Amino acid sequence: MDPAFIYSADAETNGTDRRSLALSCRSGKLVRLRPGVYMQAEDWRILSPWERERARIRAAVAQVPGQRILIQQSAAIIWGLPVIGKSAEVLLLAVHPTHGRRRGDLRWAERRLLEPVTAWDGLPVTSRAHTVLDMAAYLDFERAVPAMDHVLRPDPVRGLPGLGKEHLRELAEHLPGRPKQLRARRVIDFAQALSESAGESYSRAVLYRQGFPEPELQHEFHTAAGRFRTDFYWPGHRLVGEFDGAVKYGSGKGSIAPSWDTLLREKRREDAIRATGVGFVRWSWNDITRPPQHPEGLVQRLVRAGLPRPGRR
Repeated sequence: MDPAFIYSADAETNGTDRRSLALSCRSGKLVRLRPGVYMQAEDWRILSPWERERARIRAAVAQVPGQRILIQQSAAIIWGLPVIGKSAEVLLLAVHPTHGRRRGDLRWAERRLLEPVTAWDGLPVTSRAHTVLDMAAYLDFERAVPAMDHVLRPDPVRGLPGLGKEHLRELAEHLPGRPKQLRARRVIDFAQALSESAGESYSRAVLYRQGFPEPELQHEFHTAAGRFRTDFYWPGHRLVGEFDGAVKYGSGKGSIAPSWDTLLREKRREDAIRATGVGFVRWSWNDITRPPQHPEGLVQRLVRAGLPRPGRR
């Protein structure tokens, strides 16, 4: 359930005033989401980073008069699609005859609708297909792949079916301009439903861009301790790669400290897989985002493990 907002415009109606809201914010009882919109600090603290971003978007939309159709990353957050990196802006569709413009953290952008506008959780948004194609056409390759991978799989939490690549390719032909069409096709062709998390998808895109050979996804190892699947496996090099998702979609406030039992189980799993005679490389969000030449970054970890790197794509 989405948290309740407190609006400064309603302050007097609720028996308080704007100054009291500001004082409550300074004392830590309230959190200011944007000018004129607050929520209880105790409700804010229990939200995950992506839930906080969702709350920020809902607060912004509540203040926009007239039509307010969310697009691109803002629509993706409402749909529950992975968004890599925090966007400072809430992205809205510029409805004819208006054009692209900005007001504070609100940005209206012109887009050619590929499918009819729909609604999700009470908010008007571009369709899932349009949303991921927008991301593929306008964002970096690495940031677009996780959302595209996600929509290829059914979403049991939200009861949404997976989308087919052919349908996405057909829609991509209606993007404005050949360069955007080609960018979107590249992401569609690369996307795989076997990637099970945003971190795996982002890692795979980085591996591709950095020139490493294509890995096998979700390879199953039969060990003395049981059967285990791995995120990435390069059979020709007998090397396993694992993304450590201790932090979801980023770092910092979203950090999740694993329990001792979880760490012990993972150590036993890794030891069992290593016992089959393969190498093992593990990485985190911080490692992916480090420069290619950084000694602790993903690229150098794989190079030291013996994985060839013919050339950056």
